Amino acid sequence: MNCIPKISFCITCKNRIHQIKKTLPRNLFDNFLFKDLIEFVVVDFGSNDGLSNWILNSFADELNSGYLSYYYTGELPFWHASVAKNTAHYLASNELLVNLDCDNYTGRFGGKYVIKKFIKHDFSIIFHQFSQIYGDGTFGRIGLTKAFFEQLGGYDESFEPMGFQDADLILRAQQIGLTYIDGYQPQYSVAIVNSKKDKIKNCNKLMSYDEMNAINYKKSVLNIKNEKFTVNNGLFGIRKNIFDHNGKEILR
Repeated sequence: MNCIPKISFCITCKNRIHQIKKTLPRNLFDNFLFKDLIEFVVVDFGSNDGLSNWILNSFADELNSGYLSYYYTGELPFWHASVAKNTAHYLASNELLVNLDCDNYTGRFGGKYVIKKFIKHDFSIIFHQFSQIYGDGTFGRIGLTKAFFEQLGGYDESFEPMGFQDADLILRAQQIGLTYIDGYQPQYSVAIVNSKKDKIKNCNKLMSYDEMNAINYKKSVLNIKNEKFTVNNGLFGIRKNIFDHNGKEILR
């Protein structure tokens, strides 16, 4: 690990341009002074609301410099949180990975804040910037090193599309020895609040959010009981038919 590690904020989006239009410009502005240490990764999962054109037309300099990375794939026709998040984390370039839902704000110098916390705690942590107010949109702000994320196999893709995937990642991380760090500071954890109905509107399921959450919770408990701390057989995320902002297919 470098003395000053670099961080990737991993953002997923499907038909939520109305929210990312508010958060992304602000997040880029708030972290610009430390842009050499920070990458924002946006993965667009087949949005049909104009997201691609907006990003390409609005952030040419950020895209060309690598401060912002934009990827597009049509391989996820219906929303699945674990698959989407895993894909963004897989495409990230840096040592530290933070899930940043597209409705979340980092706050002024939020990237620097996270980097300092990882250095302070010697990197063996699961860093959670949750306000302790359930439903306010900050629960998914989770950070860990790329190496530990890969060791865990990412978020569990066998789960139902929504519910408990974030808590499960935290619980498995603790089981492999990572220290849970409550990193909440109000200036760094602000989100646009969504209803449960909003969260599942792009899913192809007849179940409610609460029903999916309950199923995923039970699976998580069983996996941990059976000491299955690595999921997806260690192979996570979409890895084909992914294109960058220049239309070039990503092959890794």
